[in-house]
Amino acid sequence: LKGIVQTLANDVVGTGPRLQMLLDDGENAGANHTIEVEFARWAKAVRLAEKLRTMRMVRAQDGEAFAILFSNDNLNSPVKLDLKLVEADQVATPAGKLAGDSGAVDGIVFDEFGNPVEYHVLKGHPGGGSFAGGTQFDRVPAESMIHWFRADRPGQSRGLPDILPAIL
Repeated sequence: LKGIVQTLANDVVGTGPRLQMLLDDGENAGANHTIEVEFARWAKAVRLAEKLRTMRMVRAQDGEAFAILFSNDNLNSPVKLDLKLVEADQVATPAGKLAGDSGAVDGIVFDEFGNPVEYHVLKGHPGGGSFAGGTQFDRVPAESMIHWFRADRPGQSRGLPDILPAIL
């Protein structure tokens, strides 16, 4: 099954996304090429293809993938945007916290219209040896979180593994 999941990720992502610009080059001759080259450099600097393949494998296995968008000053690129992948198990409502917050559901806080407002990311993995009861967490604004899953029913806020039918 692992080989099937890896093949799926390789087929979906391949060598990674490529940008194709179609601006009218009239006054800015070569702008399309310059932007495409810079996108490719940035994608290589952040290891975008590798991270997207991991996200596709994780979505198949766990039902969802999470990535936090952040500014990485250590990137050798004029664009400092980067992605930090997060284990789905770490997105959870912290133990003993937020009990009165009726908008918090399984690590996601929703507004009154059902839109994600923020995500709670545990500082340690629940299965890790240094996990301290799940009380320490970061609040990640929804606009900084990529949460990739397929909703199979209305109101579904977390994903189900693609491989679920195969293991039942």
